[in-house]
Amino acid sequence: MENDNQSNPRIVPFLILSFLIFLGWSLAYEKFFPKPVKPPTPTDTTAVASPSPVTEATPAIVAATPAPATQAELRQLKLNTELWNANISNQGAVITEWTITKFTDGQKIDPQTNGVNLVSAKVSQEQGAFFRFHIPSDQGLEKELNEARYALENASDVQVELGRGQKREISFAYSNNGVAARKKFIFKGQGADNASGFDFDFISEVTRNGQAVDAYVVIGPNYSDHSVVEVSTYKHPPQISYAIATKVFRKQGAELIAPNPVNQPLIPNGWFSAKDPAAKVNWAGVDDNYFSMVVVPDQPVAGVGLNQPVKENVSGKMVDRNYVSAALKLNHGQLNHVYAGPKALDTLETMSAQFGLVGKSAGLEEIVSYGLLDFLPSALVKPIGRFMLVALRTLNQYTHNWGWAIVLLTIALNMIFFPLRYFSSKKMKAAAAMQPQMKALQDEMAKLGKDDPRVMELQKKQLSLMKDANPLMGCLPLLLQMPFFIAVFAVLTVSIEVRHAPFFGWLKDLSAPDPYWLLPIIMCVTMIAQTALT
Repeated sequence: MENDNQSNPRIVPFLILSFLIFLGWSLAYEKFFPKPVKPPTPTDTTAVASPSPVTEATPAIVAATPAPATQAELRQLKLNTELWNANISNQGAVITEWTITKFTDGQKIDPQTNGVNLVSAKVSQEQGAFFRFHIPSDQGLEKELNEARYALENASDVQVELGRGQKREISFAYSNNGVAARKKFIFKGQGADNASGFDFDFISEVTRNGQAVDAYVVIGPNYSDHSVVEVSTYKHPPQISYAIATKVFRKQGAELIAPNPVNQPLIPNGWFSAKDPAAKVNWAGVDDNYFSMVVVPDQPVAGVGLNQPVKENVSGKMVDRNYVSAALKLNHGQLNHVYAGPKALDTLETMSAQFGLVGKSAGLEEIVSYGLLDFLPSALVKPIGRFMLVALRTLNQYTHNWGWAIVLLTIALNMIFFPLRYFSSKKMKAAAAMQPQMKALQDEMAKLGKDDPRVMELQKKQLSLMKDANPLMGCLPLLLQMPFFIAVFAVLTVSIEVRHAPFFGWLKDLSAPDPYWLLPIIMCVTMIAQTALT
């Protein structure tokens, strides 16, 4: 009994020490050897199955599980065809660069470079890229979709060579936390499905929790020669063009700065709706004198957005660069046709027939502007412009020089209108010859009183003289000629064939002004001489 009593005091410290060792071991084991999370637990079930009442657990688990888009590495896909080269980035699934190899840039910055850069990588990075999303209802979602790295679904190669008659589908997909987006580009080589080589198809989809989200697709900023900094009579600024029903609207940067207080902006940050936001838009895009990128939906869509230009420091001077864009509210999953090339009438008319509804043209040829003639009805303007272009092409086949073709066309027009000019000149001379008699009659009537019966007789003589020599009859033939000569000038400023075409001597580019102003001086001298002779 004594031994037992003596051993009891040692039992208590032993038990306490054992408990502390067990507790320390448990804590250390949990820290360095954590137990695996079992599937049946409530938190894990919400991540893989239907939503659970424990709503806090779902976002945490989803956020911890990387979405496919976050795993995608940054990639630049290069596409090369015989007519153009393009770069597409999987960050936003956008076109960041587009160069047409058949033409040179407006300034010929690098003679070794073959092509005109119409979508600039620099501008795409600073102002946004082509085919990015614009979501008025949720700017946060717009930012997410435009900055996300999309998974490239059906293209493993970095560079794609697209030959004549070939097609290639390139699809980008993104999904995260219930949001899913997909963009599909269907590129065609020249001749594939009667393609011009400058057209392709595009499909876009945006959903949130399985429901379609209204999303605009942005065409811009600019599809134009980025080497041309300042505009002039020969180079109008990049503009937005869109068609509602049969009417074409053209909007340059300055026209988009002040919104109509009645029609509120689509959203802030420079985007405005068209005058009639609910109108059905047949097509929309951006263009300059010679090139255009236009999106033609299979069915007209409701809504087009326009954005403002920006100012940029160019050689120490602030210049309006008119980085304008059009945003089309494309239907979810709908096929859309895209034309991205020169504004050649033949090609545009062919594409219009293919892109339009059954038995109806899309009217893409209306994107060609004839300047001062645009106020006239299209039925009158198009035949005149078409005639001038066909005549120039025909003459160029014989002269092999667009400058001499223009000279011959001008001579031909003057010969055609010579009878009108002769009639006009004859009437003007007759009016000038009658001036002394008219002056004598006016002086004689001034001497007579109003009630003098001879006044009526003199007025009859005056009317007879005016009938024989009406100066307005001399002006009418000139008015009939004006549309044709204006059409010649308009065709020369928008005809892709004349762009950079040389004439002779110092005239290296017919689409640019005379660098030494010699031709304007010669024209003034000849006009003065002609006036003196007549």
